[in-house]
Amino acid sequence: MTRLTPLDWNALHHYEWLQVPVWVFEPLAPRMHWANAAGLQFWRAISVDELRARDFGDITAASRQRLLASMQLHAQGELVRETWTLYPRGDPMTTILVSRGVALPDGRPAILFCSEPLAASYDASMLRGIEAMQHTSVRVGLYRLSDGAALMHNPAAMSAFGPVGAEPLGESFQSLFADGALADAILAQVGDGRPWSGEAELVTLAGRRWHGLDARPVRDPVTGHVVLQMNARDTSDLKAALTALQAARDAAESANRAKSAFLANMSHEIRTPMNAVMGLTELVLGGPLEPRQRQHLELAQRSARALLGIIDDILDLSKIEADKLVLVPAPMSMRGLIRESLATLDNQARAKGLELTWTIDHDVPDRVLADAARLRQVLLNLVGNALKFTETGTVEVQLHCLEDDGREALLSCVVVDTGIGMSESQLQRLFEPFSQGDDSISKRYGGTGLGLAIVKRLVQLLGGHVQADSASGKGSRVQFSFCVRRPD
Repeated sequence: MTRLTPLDWNALHHYEWLQVPVWVFEPLAPRMHWANAAGLQFWRAISVDELRARDFGDITAASRQRLLASMQLHAQGELVRETWTLYPRGDPMTTILVSRGVALPDGRPAILFCSEPLAASYDASMLRGIEAMQHTSVRVGLYRLSDGAALMHNPAAMSAFGPVGAEPLGESFQSLFADGALADAILAQVGDGRPWSGEAELVTLAGRRWHGLDARPVRDPVTGHVVLQMNARDTSDLKAALTALQAARDAAESANRAKSAFLANMSHEIRTPMNAVMGLTELVLGGPLEPRQRQHLELAQRSARALLGIIDDILDLSKIEADKLVLVPAPMSMRGLIRESLATLDNQARAKGLELTWTIDHDVPDRVLADAARLRQVLLNLVGNALKFTETGTVEVQLHCLEDDGREALLSCVVVDTGIGMSESQLQRLFEPFSQGDDSISKRYGGTGLGLAIVKRLVQLLGGHVQADSASGKGSRVQFSFCVRRPD
């Protein structure tokens, strides 16, 4: 790609005596850097300093696109010759500009413009087409603000609404709208100098179609008067696709709820006879048995308990997904819950030679209203997991108060262990159903991978969120928050 020629400021004096306007403009700023005497006269400026101080930030989006396109050609070493309508001191002036790219001393791109007069035979009405971005698929039109009369349709608008003046759609801005009151409101708002954007149903030659509209006041390059420019993009196909997508999503969610309801019902049906099996096994174990018979029945009882745990997990997950799990808040002791829950795991920790400890900050409220059963379920699951995946060291539980306004409190419970830890990829799917990091973990430690998925959903129902931090071989830290209420 050709590099831009560095601008030689000392050589610019060669342009001072030219009778044609010459100036240097930086489009990306945008700002003027220099002009010769004819250029100052063209821009109606008294000096270069005054021209530099002018604000060119109001150039239109279409003009910016044209400038960027020219800069791309300049970067390839090409000269560009185009017809432009410029607005020195706000008055329209149409001219032919020859431009080439130059580099400012600090390397920023700029354009050296030279203005040529228009030929006497130039048709001013062609300016509307030049200003309209002829090759865009956006439907662009100019309309008189006083009565909405159509002044220009670009080719895309012409194919949709017909040429300017043609009945019934090419006559006025109002004729395009299915809702005439909306058209009048847009005309009034733009007439007040305020742009309008939104969706509207327009009447096209192919029938009614929804469009995304942008309407704003611009200056007519022919008359210099303020007119309404409408940019319209057909969105009917997109709206139809979004409607179909929404319907498909609703159907999928309905099917998922039906699946969850089925699992909940089936889990419940399986749980009932399983309780009977466990009860009968317990009854037989209470009587006289041969050692081998007792061993077999105890194995059957342990397997039944494991199966019942899996069924309970599936039942909980199914209820949550089917929106059938309801929390039952009741008065409870926060410290009592922590103490009693962790006491049930103390023997498990001692059997592995682990130290299980817990601390509760003094500002944690003790008497609260909460669902103790579900809080206990979350706590036992997280601490039980920590004990399962920790071979040596400690498992610590910390309870903090994050917020307390006297009526409600947001509490945070942190479970920290010195176990095997997790990789980044394992962390990313930690709370997904049936996920246990990898197959080796499942084979070594057992489990279905449902526990943490249930924890995540229960914590959300409790008004909080759960997150985990870990690294392979460096232990894990799991934190969950939950809301409790003060008793009346």
